[in-house]
Amino acid sequence: MQVDDKFTAEEKKTPNTQLKEKIFNAALKLFVEKGYHSTSIPDIVREAGVSTGALYHHYPSKEDLAREIHKYAIEEYLKKYDKEVRSKNSTYDKVRAYTGLLFRWLEHDPVMVQYLLYSRPREILNKCLSICSEEGLQNTVELVEQGINSGEIRPMSTFLAASVISGIIVRMIELRLDGFIQHSLVEYIEATANNIWLSLKI
Repeated sequence: MQVDDKFTAEEKKTPNTQLKEKIFNAALKLFVEKGYHSTSIPDIVREAGVSTGALYHHYPSKEDLAREIHKYAIEEYLKKYDKEVRSKNSTYDKVRAYTGLLFRWLEHDPVMVQYLLYSRPREILNKCLSICSEEGLQNTVELVEQGINSGEIRPMSTFLAASVISGIIVRMIELRLDGFIQHSLVEYIEATANNIWLSLKI
C-alpha cells in the first residue's frame, strides 16, 4: 500500500502537521476524560475526525502517541517553569510565579494541566508518578532548599514544605475543575501565594 492510500481524499488536501495536531489533541482529551486504557484507537479516530490510516501514519501505536503527548507536556511544563519561576530572584517571587504559572495554564489549557496532574499512563512511561511527585516535586524541593539556604524559609523538612506549596495549589485547581470555584483562578494568585508564604517564611 502506498502512503497516499492511507489517507482520505480530504486528508490528502490537509497539511500533515494539521492532521497530526488533530490526532494529538483528540488523544490528549480522551486520555484525560476516559483514561489511557479505556481509550481505543477507534475512539481517537472518531474524536479527531481522521481515518485510521492517517493515525497510524503519524503514530505507529497508541503507546507511541502516549509517549509523544508525555514528552510534549513535560517539555512545556519545564519551559514555562524555567521562564516564569526559576528566573525570579526571591523565594516569595518564585512561589507567586509558580502559583501563577499553574493557575493561568489551567485557565488557558485545562486539558493539558489535568493530564499532567492525573492522567499520565504509568505502564507506558515506565513511571508511577504524576507531575506533583516527579518534575513538580523536584522543582519545589529545589525552590524550598534555596529559600532555606537564603534565610527566607524557616528550617523544616523540604518535602513538608514542598507539599505545602503543591498541596494548596493543586487543591485550588481541583476546586476550580469541580465547579466549587466559579471565577478564574487568576483572581486567586496573590491570595494563594500569600497563604503559602505565611506557612513557610521565617
